[in-house]
Amino acid sequence: MGERYALAREIGRGGMAHIFLAHDRKHDRPVAVKVLREEVAATVAPERFQREIEMAARLQHPHIVPIYDSGDAKSLLYYVMPFIEGETLRDRLARDTVLPLDVTVRLGLEVAEALSYAHSRNVVHRDIKPENILLFRGHAMVADFGISTAVDASTDAHATHADGMGAGTPTYMSPEQAFGELTTDGRADLYSLGCVLYEMLAGSPPFTGKTLMALMAAKSAGVAESLEARVKGVPPHVASAIHRAFALSPDDRFAEIAEFADALSSAQPMVPLRARGRAEAAQGVSIAVLPFANQSGVPGDDFLGDGISEDLMYALSRLPGLRVVARTSAFAFKGRAVDVRAIGAELGVSAVLDGSVRRQGERLRITTDLIDVVSGFTLWSERFDRAQDDVFAVQDEITQAIVDTLKVRLLADTPRLVDTPTSDFDAYESYLKGRFEWNQRTESSMGRGMEHLRRAVAADPRFALAHSGLADAHITLAVYGAARADTLLAEARSAAERALAIAPALAEALTARGSVRALLDHDWTGAERDYVQALTVREQYATAHQWYAMHLLAPRERFAEARARLARARELDPLSAPIATSAAILRQYERDHPQAIIEFRLVIAQHPAFYLAHYAMGSSLSALGEHAEAVESLRRAALLSGDSPEVLSALACALATAKEKKEARTLQQRLAQTAQSRYVSPVLLAQVHAALGETGIALDHLDRAAEMKCAELPLIHLRAAFDSVRDEPRFQAVVRSVMG
Repeated sequence: MGERYALAREIGRGGMAHIFLAHDRKHDRPVAVKVLREEVAATVAPERFQREIEMAARLQHPHIVPIYDSGDAKSLLYYVMPFIEGETLRDRLARDTVLPLDVTVRLGLEVAEALSYAHSRNVVHRDIKPENILLFRGHAMVADFGISTAVDASTDAHATHADGMGAGTPTYMSPEQAFGELTTDGRADLYSLGCVLYEMLAGSPPFTGKTLMALMAAKSAGVAESLEARVKGVPPHVASAIHRAFALSPDDRFAEIAEFADALSSAQPMVPLRARGRAEAAQGVSIAVLPFANQSGVPGDDFLGDGISEDLMYALSRLPGLRVVARTSAFAFKGRAVDVRAIGAELGVSAVLDGSVRRQGERLRITTDLIDVVSGFTLWSERFDRAQDDVFAVQDEITQAIVDTLKVRLLADTPRLVDTPTSDFDAYESYLKGRFEWNQRTESSMGRGMEHLRRAVAADPRFALAHSGLADAHITLAVYGAARADTLLAEARSAAERALAIAPALAEALTARGSVRALLDHDWTGAERDYVQALTVREQYATAHQWYAMHLLAPRERFAEARARLARARELDPLSAPIATSAAILRQYERDHPQAIIEFRLVIAQHPAFYLAHYAMGSSLSALGEHAEAVESLRRAALLSGDSPEVLSALACALATAKEKKEARTLQQRLAQTAQSRYVSPVLLAQVHAALGETGIALDHLDRAAEMKCAELPLIHLRAAFDSVRDEPRFQAVVRSVMG
């Protein structure tokens, strides 16, 4: 252990182990090393301990803290985990005593998901307690999986510890485990989780005692005070699920932990999640506007329902005291038959607006339902039959009705909630089609989207939102490396300026111009002024928070501010894969690769086909020396992206770092050949040559990238791919030319 891990200091002490913050010399990263206490280790057979640890180390799940390594050093048994910033559930309970119902249920479901996954692989935790549940960015991660099993499995079959029990913590331990039964199953973990959830809501565990014997007597009696009696407002089904979880007999509990999760989630009152930071005081009522269903019978009319929904989101987001979930998260439920209460739980809202659109000739029929997610009852519903040119008046009526129903206080100077962005319905229809295509986020769809947006501004040159949409499409294509950034960003600037000439306070246009100033002009002062103004006008614009963080704050290494912006973006758009991935990439830029990988895994668990998360995770894995897994992750990204040059470049770098230079060279040549027929950023070519040790060629490509003003240049000083050339004067000159 001493050769690879440098112990820094003891940071904790559990029932079975001392916990040390350490430095992993091999991979240059902080880790947590847990060393079994001497009295525990004395009863353990190292070989069997090692076998059990190896089984637990195979667990790969976003809500499980992985085991990196384990061993025996001078009779000291140890295992190694990532060092995770944050706090344990015990820390949180020590500070707050009780947790809100929605937070308790959400964390309970995440722990249950981890346990269900482990049980399916024949691993039982056997020591679920608040100390073993880490809270990372609001999510639960279960630590020490399999450790208690390893200790018990490696001791003599009939041995017990000094307290007369097997491994585990008496307060949360199931009776069968406490009384030394040799075979326990996943229902023992369920018992412990039920005790933990009870404590989170009530402030103390269901069974207590001044002595160990008194505690065991209380458990044996199996009667705990009703949660409904102790905690006001706990729904009966939630209380029932938790009480059944810690029933005295395993046969009286849920047979599988997944059944418990179903019972808990189906009973969950869908109250909004607590907002964090500056949004907390203004949380109030929260709403998700789902995409309005297309009932016209024409698949091509999907854009109309989507567009009306987006416009309603925008109008409602202007109201003080009302949190509106952003498009990406609300539209995740498009075409899915999901109970409205489940939607409320997933998005953390108190109400959902659902609806449909039917177009017949020049007429529109719009139906709407505003639903309370706690009760499932409809608060308000209406049907509107109008000429299609009256679409904005209908939207204003809908928004006003929602406001009246939810009793949200309006701004005194906002007599009309829905602005009329254009008087030309054909222009509006082209705009909606353009925005629909842009939101697909593929190179081909964004190209089609720009054609629709150009038709919109041709039909109505005063249509500010259409100009702003064109700016966004050009910026996104530049960031994706679809064509030369200097050309695309110049077009974006023109479109944003035209929008601002029409509507000087348009948040979308201000955000777009801020990104152009950052990525093309490297005018950091002007860019920041635009971002701040955009958020002053429309604080609930998630894209403004995200682009401010990734296009300005991260390049300027203002990481704490960037994290805060991305946290706010995630509150506004909790299911957005791009925003969640941006937050993980920020960790990558901070060189906190273990944390980044944990976050990437969380994204991939929710969005397995989102190639950017696989691609970025591969780069972090490569930086940590996890070569095989890095290459596997990047190959997956290449498959999902259709061999994006960005992904192929990262794959070539990972292969070169793994000493697979022949295949890396093949990819380098393939990229060079691709560059003959389509645009490939010189930055991508530069990082491959840097990985291959060809410093001069790499710097030549970077000089060319500077001449072309490539969109990636503000980030090259943060990328691990350029570590080998970081000290070169030519590299530093390029960075200075960009960052000032």
